[in-house]
Amino acid sequence: MCFIKKYFILYLIHFIVLGWLKDTVITIVHPTIDECYQFIRKHHQKNANKTFLQIIGDCKVDYHGRARSFLGWGERIVMIKNDGNVLVHQPQMREPINWQPAGSITDYQKNKNQFIVSSRHTRPAEKMKVTFRTVYHVFIGHLKDTAAINICGMETDVVNHILDNPDSVEEGLRIKQCEKQVNSGMIDLYGFDKNHVPVVIEVKRSLATISAVHQLRMYVNDIKNGCDDVDVRGILCAPRIPDMVRNLLDDYHLEWKEVDHEIVLADDLQKTLSDFIDGS
Repeated sequence: MCFIKKYFILYLIHFIVLGWLKDTVITIVHPTIDECYQFIRKHHQKNANKTFLQIIGDCKVDYHGRARSFLGWGERIVMIKNDGNVLVHQPQMREPINWQPAGSITDYQKNKNQFIVSSRHTRPAEKMKVTFRTVYHVFIGHLKDTAAINICGMETDVVNHILDNPDSVEEGLRIKQCEKQVNSGMIDLYGFDKNHVPVVIEVKRSLATISAVHQLRMYVNDIKNGCDDVDVRGILCAPRIPDMVRNLLDDYHLEWKEVDHEIVLADDLQKTLSDFIDGS
């Protein structure tokens, strides 16, 4: 009896897992218009805020809103996301050729030999109709994604590196202010050297350019406030500063410092202390 009960439980678990996997990602290839309509109606329409829908096929697009556009027949990818975004992609280009924003409401109909995706948005008022005459593939998935993007290699990375290690620019440097507003813009870092001379620091995340030199020069002039005899230093900091840029800095009596910074991205494979504790 226990033997039968054990294998009944295992069979039940197996059935539930397979059912869950089946509902997580389901597809249909080369459906008829009616099969496409019934498939989307059954697996997506009632849970539109929980399922991601992708349709590939031959379609045309009619848009009414802040402007008016019409896109003739062509083979395209249409994506309807959980949040209501609708994107129409052509085989080329990165950006969608047509789209509807988050919060849009999408309906699905069939009309003779055509399948119609109608999306509408209220504020601003706009609507888009995608009409398929042939459907090649339909994908429906319960996709899960809670990860936050971790962006490295930005100017803030160099700024934070200098804030944490001002001696990486020069010994005795004291940073007093970030993003100091002056007439010509925003100074990245402002401080004083070991001799109490004001220092203006312009930061670039990668290759320093000629325009960065002119930007730094204007910031220094703003701090001098018309008094050329005032001693104010300007330093351009970047991981790479070409010779042409260095020469221009010398012409304007400005300085440079190549400041390299370590780019660190989170490593999902790296174990933490809690992993060792849990595994013990």
